[in-house]
Amino acid sequence: MMYGIEVESSREFCNCGSVMKCERAFSRRWYDNEENSYYTIQVFKILTCLTCRSVTVLLYTAGGIEEEDEQWAEMNPNEPRNRYYRRSVLYAPARQLHGAIPLSVSKVVKQAEVVLANSPRASFILCRAVLEEICNDFKIPTESTNNKGKSRFIALHDRLSQLFEQEQMPEELQTIISDIKDLGNEGAHSDHLAFEKQVKVQDAENLLTLVEYVLERLYVDRYRQQEAAKTLKELKSKTSREPKLN
Repeated sequence: MMYGIEVESSREFCNCGSVMKCERAFSRRWYDNEENSYYTIQVFKILTCLTCRSVTVLLYTAGGIEEEDEQWAEMNPNEPRNRYYRRSVLYAPARQLHGAIPLSVSKVVKQAEVVLANSPRASFILCRAVLEEICNDFKIPTESTNNKGKSRFIALHDRLSQLFEQEQMPEELQTIISDIKDLGNEGAHSDHLAFEKQVKVQDAENLLTLVEYVLERLYVDRYRQQEAAKTLKELKSKTSREPKLN
C-alpha cells in the first residue's frame, strides 16, 4: 500500500523561510491490538535547509483500516490511496525574528516556541502574552484613574482598542490581533483536558505564524519603509544639482 502523496510531494520550509530538501524518510505501521484491523502509520522525514543548512525533523501520522484499504484497492487498482496526515515538528531550528522587533517582544515569542511541542496550550497563552508586550512597547497604559482617584486595571481588550486607534491600524489587522487574543483566552480559561484533546502542535504553530505576521506588519514593514525613505533621500542628494546662475 502506497502512502499518501501529501507526505511525498509536500514542500516544507525552514524557520528561516527557505525551502528544505528531504535527506531521508522512513515509516512504520502498527495495529491497535490483535482483535481489529485498525492501524496507525508514522512517517518520519529528516530535512535540510538549502540556505542555512539547518536540520528539521518532521512526523506525519495517519490512521487506517485494512478492510477499507482492500475495498479501495478493488475499486481503484491503479491508484494509490491518499491519506490525511497530521503533521508535527519533532525538531526545528529557532525561528529568526527580524532585528526591528523589540527584544521584550521577541523573548515571549521564543518562549512560545520552546513550549510548543510539549504544551500547545502554553504556547497559545504565550501568544496572547506577546500582545501584552506589544501594548507595552507602544506605551499603552495598564492602569487608569477613576473620578475618585483610584487606579483601575485596564483589560487587554481595552488596551488593544487604544492601540488600534493610536496606530490607525487597518481593520483586517485589528481582526487578526483580536482573534489571537481570543484564542489565547481559550488556552488560559478552557478545560485543560478538552483543550489538549482538540488543539495539537500544528495548531499552535499556525497561531505562532499569525503572531509573526502581526510583528511583520507592526515592526518590520515600518522599518523597511523608514530604510527605503532614507535610501531614497540619500540617492536624491547625490543626483540633485545646484541651480545655475544666469
